[in-house]
Amino acid sequence: MTMKIQELMQLRILLSFFFICSYIFASGQRAEDYKTLSEDGSWCWFSDPRSVYHQGKKECTYTGFVTSEGDIVITSKDHKSGLESRHTIYKNLEVDDHVNPSILFLPDGRLMVFFTKHNGLLYYTTSELPEDISKFGKVNSLNLGKMSCYTNPVLLSGEANRIYLFYRGGYDWKPSYITSDDLGKNWSKPKSFVSKEINVSSNRPYTKVVSDGIANIHFAFTDGHPRDESQNSIYYLRYEGGSFYDASGKVLGDVNHLPIRQESIPKAYDGVEHNQRAWIWDIALNEQSNPVIAFTTMPEETNHFYNYGIWNGKEWITNQICSAGSSFPRFVRKKEERNREPHYSGGISIDHNKTNTVYLSKPHNDRYEIEEWTTMDNGKSFSSNSVTTNSLRDNIRPVVVRNAPKELSPRVLWMNVDHYEHYTKFHTAIKGNQPANKFSGKISEDSVKAVLTAVADWQIDNFHLVKHHTLDWTNGALYAGMMTWAKTSSDKKYLDWLNRIGWKFHWQPYYRMYHADDVVVSQMYLDMYEEKKADKNSYRILGPTKARLDYVINNPSKGTLLLNYRDAQTLERWSWCDALFMAPPVYVKMANITGDDKYLSFMDQEFKATYDFLYDQEEHLFYRDHRFFPDVKLESNGEKIFWGRGNGWVLGGLVSMLKDLPKDSKYRPFYEELFKEMSEKVVECQGKEGFWHASMLDPGSYPNPETSSSAFFCYALAYGINSGLLEKDKYLPVVTKSWEALVSAVHPDGKLGWVQPIGEDPKKVTAEMTEVYGVGAFLLAGTEMLELIE
Repeated sequence: MTMKIQELMQLRILLSFFFICSYIFASGQRAEDYKTLSEDGSWCWFSDPRSVYHQGKKECTYTGFVTSEGDIVITSKDHKSGLESRHTIYKNLEVDDHVNPSILFLPDGRLMVFFTKHNGLLYYTTSELPEDISKFGKVNSLNLGKMSCYTNPVLLSGEANRIYLFYRGGYDWKPSYITSDDLGKNWSKPKSFVSKEINVSSNRPYTKVVSDGIANIHFAFTDGHPRDESQNSIYYLRYEGGSFYDASGKVLGDVNHLPIRQESIPKAYDGVEHNQRAWIWDIALNEQSNPVIAFTTMPEETNHFYNYGIWNGKEWITNQICSAGSSFPRFVRKKEERNREPHYSGGISIDHNKTNTVYLSKPHNDRYEIEEWTTMDNGKSFSSNSVTTNSLRDNIRPVVVRNAPKELSPRVLWMNVDHYEHYTKFHTAIKGNQPANKFSGKISEDSVKAVLTAVADWQIDNFHLVKHHTLDWTNGALYAGMMTWAKTSSDKKYLDWLNRIGWKFHWQPYYRMYHADDVVVSQMYLDMYEEKKADKNSYRILGPTKARLDYVINNPSKGTLLLNYRDAQTLERWSWCDALFMAPPVYVKMANITGDDKYLSFMDQEFKATYDFLYDQEEHLFYRDHRFFPDVKLESNGEKIFWGRGNGWVLGGLVSMLKDLPKDSKYRPFYEELFKEMSEKVVECQGKEGFWHASMLDPGSYPNPETSSSAFFCYALAYGINSGLLEKDKYLPVVTKSWEALVSAVHPDGKLGWVQPIGEDPKKVTAEMTEVYGVGAFLLAGTEMLELIE
């Protein structure tokens, strides 16, 4: 290959890598890859504003929520300094997401915060300094009736800064309000402003409020709760100068003659005509100051739809946006038990600064994801973009930050669900669409330990999602790395986790007697034996693996090395190169424990048989198995086929063996020379970005990063430097670059990406792909990096 062709191939790899990263960002990313505003926070959608952008002397976003412990919390993020602050206003108010606070800015920049119990007292407080949440005044309370709930504050500058606080009436469930003409020091008596002619006490309209902050207040409200109203309509009303108007400007009443009869108010959406249960989610004002609404319709409890409505100056135009799936609460319940909140959708929020755009929560692949939907024709049609995708958890109840400038980040916030059974039983986080900080690839003890901890913790936390059997080779590779990290970490939880796995399966290898894959778990078992050998039951850790190896040695397989999946005997030998990671280190460990040379003798015999058969003396790499010999097939560029991870397995296995082989062992020289020979070749195959690829000699056909092979190579080369087998000046830059690349593949929550899936051939690899063996290799590499730092 000429130098020009080589340069073009490298350029192709780099361009492909950057294109992939750009594509992932443009098409959404995992919720876990976005910043977390709070690990514990929740809200209902009937108290607003929940999050407000304010520009005064500072430029900050202020957000309020309730925690799973019932604490009322306000946070602030300074967009210039990056400083984030948090203040708990009221502890243990009530475990109920209906009690989340709403925020109002006073003319001098101080914040007022309002919240209620779910059917109880109304509370409010004011910050002592402008644009500062560090200290609030006394939390005051008002008894507005035992049924009061939700807070929606508005300040009208055109009415001498009168504050209106809208809420659900405490005496009759109806839309109500109080006012203050002295910035919250004193309050008027409550008034209900909407009620049906026949005032049924159980009827409870749900209301959304928006204002221009000068003279107008706009309302959208329902007949009642969709649980109680089989035909639930949405109504619109506007307040200005003491009077109430419909959308056309017709006067419907005034503040001196309340409540207004709901039957006289025109409908924005007619639930009777459409025979639908609707529920209001948001109201906003477009550039013409016309109202825009977002709402759900539910022909069935399990069949929800999102809708968009706009007043065009003459009439209400409503259109369906998309399906909303079913109700979102996800929890285990008995079949005879009904979902208590079947009308809870994932949620929809209008961008108040760009009202042709909504953010909504919609299920994909059994996960609620946040999406951005935009219309250019007043709701007749929409285009969409993903905000989140392939998330581990549901993402619900998005809300767009009020007054958000065009480029604000984050612009939309949402609840990321750990558990939500009911509005009184939940644990959710608050996230926003600002990419989270990734881990540092700096070669320092703190940085390396931080990313190792995150990766190990993520894998343990998500181990229930692993589809492989617990004793499968995939997990065996994970355990090898986790054990190495467990012996390095000061936290006992990693060793305890592995110990529980061993005892659960009585320290048995997997089921196939001869298969190398089924003994790899014993690498962890034998390391655990060394940790626990002083315990009286340690013989139970050692015994099953010893019995397995003894049987294989005493009853050698009659299989050949001509791997054939239709002939099980060919899998009894180490007929594929990956097997050199799986089995040989187990035999070396057993020899160390027992002092019996038979384990080393058998291992050496079988290893060299595979070496003689699969090792290419020219390229200094291993073929995966005989089916990839050059007389059978070649890469598309004409090169021989050597898979990255296959050779990573071999080098990783060599490291494990060399760590346990005594320095004076007669077997050692061969493995040291093989290690050095392969290492020299591996360095030649490293990509410019620091990764290795699925194919060692044809990276242009497989341009994506591949972290499992890269981690094994990083592990091996770092060990080579640490042990003195490899020249530091030559290999350290390679190791440094590879570690930095590996860390770049770790998601902010600790998930390792870019891991090639299972298969004898290289497969397509993406940033979202992970596998337990990749994590095991990463942990091996990281712990060796710590040795290198020392």
